[in-house]
Amino acid sequence: MIIHGSDALRSGKEALAGGDWDQARASFEDVLKDGDDPDALDGLARALWWQNDLWGSLGARERRYAALKEKGDSTGAARTAAHLSIEYWSAFGNEAAANGWLGRAEDLIPEGEPGTEQGWAELARGERAADPETQERYALAALETARQFDDRDLEIYSLSQAGFAKVALGRIDEGMEMLDKAMAAATGGEAGDLRTVGDIACRLTEACELAADTTRVEQWIEVVGAFMERHSHLPLMSFCGVCDADLAGARGRTAEAEQMLLQTLEELEKSGQRARCIQPAARLASLRILQGRFEEAEQFVSGYEDLPESVVPQALLSMAKGEWSVAAARLHRRLNSLGRDNLLAVPLLGLLVQVQLAQEDIEGARASAAEIVSTAERSGSRRARADAELATGRVRTASGEEEAAIEHLDSALEGFLGMKLRIDAARTRLELARAHVKSDPKTAVDEARLALEQFDRAGAVHEADRAASLLRELGAGGRTGPKTRQPLTKREKEVLALLAEGLTNAEIAARLFVSTKTAGHHVSNVLAKLGLRNRAEAAAYAHRHPAGEPA
Repeated sequence: MIIHGSDALRSGKEALAGGDWDQARASFEDVLKDGDDPDALDGLARALWWQNDLWGSLGARERRYAALKEKGDSTGAARTAAHLSIEYWSAFGNEAAANGWLGRAEDLIPEGEPGTEQGWAELARGERAADPETQERYALAALETARQFDDRDLEIYSLSQAGFAKVALGRIDEGMEMLDKAMAAATGGEAGDLRTVGDIACRLTEACELAADTTRVEQWIEVVGAFMERHSHLPLMSFCGVCDADLAGARGRTAEAEQMLLQTLEELEKSGQRARCIQPAARLASLRILQGRFEEAEQFVSGYEDLPESVVPQALLSMAKGEWSVAAARLHRRLNSLGRDNLLAVPLLGLLVQVQLAQEDIEGARASAAEIVSTAERSGSRRARADAELATGRVRTASGEEEAAIEHLDSALEGFLGMKLRIDAARTRLELARAHVKSDPKTAVDEARLALEQFDRAGAVHEADRAASLLRELGAGGRTGPKTRQPLTKREKEVLALLAEGLTNAEIAARLFVSTKTAGHHVSNVLAKLGLRNRAEAAAYAHRHPAGEPA
């Protein structure tokens, strides 16, 4: 039965609330046969978004904007323009379009009598803020507007944005309280748009990763999972895999983290979106560096060089090549933009300490470590405290103050183990080994062996090689035997044979009649299973072991 008009509009809204995107789309399109109805266009935009038709969704919103303007509803048009600004920025990173739509929103806000549209414009400004202080200022202004005009979705988004900014600024308890409120409202049915739940959960997870608050993440994941089951919204968290992967990787579950990141990247590529918080390709690049697969890391970061989250993998690649001045320049540039007195700066400063020590700039490293200490003391963050102790321990070792260094490093190790951050704990053990070399070589060997075992279990080949190298310097054996290798599948053996011929991913794809992306995944699996770093090693391996079985 075909329904039109108000019946079709009601049917579309009911289907949208129930997660039946196809029916919702069909109902709203029925309404639109009679002209551009703003409510139907809003519903159509939401349905298309859930169907991963991002450009179609934006097109429906743009039509809604025009329809509202034609009706003389400047307030509604301004609000729609603000939504378009946020979407162009968060989904596509299109700064020009985002700025243009924000400008249209602000032009349409009635002078002297702003409403909820003012809050959405402030939220859009906060989304693009480069530093947490500016983000917090806009978010709090939007929150005040939301409460004044009782806009629930705006209130939830503003709470989460302000909460994250406060966590980044080191006011962790205050920020987490706001994030908890936002999550409670979103999962409690206050949100008018179901997407709100996914967006807020993503921001909460990012904040918890920053503060090493894994318990809070796990507790809210249970709530969100129950919400998804109740409403049959399985794709709700499709773009939130990066933060979960970060937590898994930090706990040493690198295979799990890799799978999450690859799946998230694939989902984003299918939908045409960009990552709403962190680009998974940047995290995959860091993971590949950990695995010692530098060529793949460079491929992942290619095309994303200008993203803030790409600074760390680019700096790590420069450090691996011994290009210390290049790494330092990248880190300083990002810190100058971000500010040095917030939690987001702590991992960058930690890398900078290592770079400055490699450059024999001990005073510079001491100053950078002191900045981490200052942020840790001000914020009370457990993670920042452990990072501060590690950085200070590294500087003290380089300064010949091994006894003081050991005290700081022991404290860092206790902190990382308490937070179950096993990779960081293994890195700290390696630094402890170096600090013990002169005074207690036996303890140095023990700590280096423990670090090596942890790195091997996590598949952290690059770090494991550093630990093995120190053991050799100490006159002790490195790895006690070959690491366990997984057998290759029939398809992976075919890929290994083609790597031996020097073929690119595109050429392998053509030979096997698969997509280039699938070929790339096969290549990655081959390298991971055989513990190889790059295609050249794979080719050499294939010539030594024609059957393709792990040695």
